Amino acid sequence: MTNNIKNVRPTNKSVFKQGYYSPKYFKKYRGDYTNIIYRSSWEHRFMVYCDLSGHVLEWSSEPISIDYISPLDNRKHKYFIDFYMKIKVDDQNIKEYLIEVKPKKQYMVKPVLEGKKTPKKIERYKNEMQTWLINNAKFAAAIEYAQTVNMEFKIINESHLNGIKL
Repeated sequence: MTNNIKNVRPTNKSVFKQGYYSPKYFKKYRGDYTNIIYRSSWEHRFMVYCDLSGHVLEWSSEPISIDYISPLDNRKHKYFIDFYMKIKVDDQNIKEYLIEVKPKKQYMVKPVLEGKKTPKKIERYKNEMQTWLINNAKFAAAIEYAQTVNMEFKIINESHLNGIKL
């Protein structure tokens, strides 16, 4: 296999599930189906859904990168979108999506520093705020890009994934 799984360090003492996914319906996968990497259990769950769902006609993992400007350093960076998905909406309509799998707390709710302001709490707040700012910049760039290629950008979070029937 040509890619290596990123060395991801958990930040909250949880263990990330990472590995290679082998699709059952490999003809639906757009790209090298022998080298599909998932970087979390949530990504793995979404891959299983894409692979097994009859509504999903085509899918791929980390299909493109989009340039975005980071609000932290005002420089250009690359954002690798988690998934591409083409679905059959009904007998006459097909839609294409760019999908990001992300916890709600990393993009929906702006972090707040509450309670006693200990150095540990301040550091955690600073990290959460940086993640939130960067994710919002990435997602704005992804929305803009998706519109130019006639797709829709969607963020899938834990609520969506918990509702997926496998």
